[in-house]
Amino acid sequence: MPAHMLPDGPEDVPPFYANLLLALEGVGAQTEVVHRDYAALQRGPTGADFDFVHNGGVDRAGALNLGPAYLARFYYVDPKGIFFESSIYRMIFRPHAIPPLRAAEFAAVLRGLFVQDRKSRHLQPDVVEHFGTGHIAVFLQNDSDPVLRARHMTTETMVKTVVEGANGHPVVVKPHPRNMGPETVELLDWLSRAHPWVRISTANVHDILAGAVASVSIASSVALEGMMHHVPAILFGKSDLHHCAQTVRAPQDWPAALQGALSKNWPFDAFLLWFLRRQNVWATRPFLPRVLERMAAQGADLAVLGIDPTMAVAPKRRGHGANLAAINPPSPPTRR
Repeated sequence: MPAHMLPDGPEDVPPFYANLLLALEGVGAQTEVVHRDYAALQRGPTGADFDFVHNGGVDRAGALNLGPAYLARFYYVDPKGIFFESSIYRMIFRPHAIPPLRAAEFAAVLRGLFVQDRKSRHLQPDVVEHFGTGHIAVFLQNDSDPVLRARHMTTETMVKTVVEGANGHPVVVKPHPRNMGPETVELLDWLSRAHPWVRISTANVHDILAGAVASVSIASSVALEGMMHHVPAILFGKSDLHHCAQTVRAPQDWPAALQGALSKNWPFDAFLLWFLRRQNVWATRPFLPRVLERMAAQGADLAVLGIDPTMAVAPKRRGHGANLAAINPPSPPTRR
């Protein structure tokens, strides 16, 4: 884990990571929380050690990368990385291979968790606002490293491309709750002066998505949330959600992307099941057998690690308990 996340005690460990280590310990593994030293991680594991890397991009045997998979309750356990660096990015999505009934049932569960409860990755207002129908919903993101590396163009260029090519559709722009820096303020001020018909709103994302004809972002979790509303996604950056979205790589791609978003019969429910359940891990469901399979596929010798896979059962929910993150030989927790 990165230095700022190293826990001072069991209560400091993120719940999924705590439950992962509790489950691994339950089948015989010895675990330790260590500093995420990328130079050491790229060189490879020590002996039979197996590394789990928070928000990692470690592409080698003996390691898996962990991180939130856009939505609460879902996590990457991936051999290459997370987001556009994950193995999912280059996979082929075959919607016709997904059982329609199972997809519909899973999508209904998601709508109960997120749409009905009006929940999102970031805290949302409780007040209900109405936006009618037919609008393009544009969601700004923060300037985190993954977003900056993923984007095909700046946020300013994205917004101007959409607003100036809206083709008669109303536009709603929601700023990111954690990014109201000078550039964002300047962009919103420009919108207010040059395009007063654009509605700038901090409303609940689900109020904005309801009735929208498309969601627009660099590569936001709102793209997945929009799919729960059966709203097509248009992405202005690299994303492992591209299998069920239009991607704009340059401003001149926008008209075709908008037309494609509005005209295609998108397999929203099938994609939600494929991406969240089949490629990632549902943290509140039994996940250890899948983790052990992925460890073995990455070269882990489970027997040498002391793991008995026949004992794998659903982890007991422990909230903020346990220690985190790499399977290592027994030694005191390292703080580097």
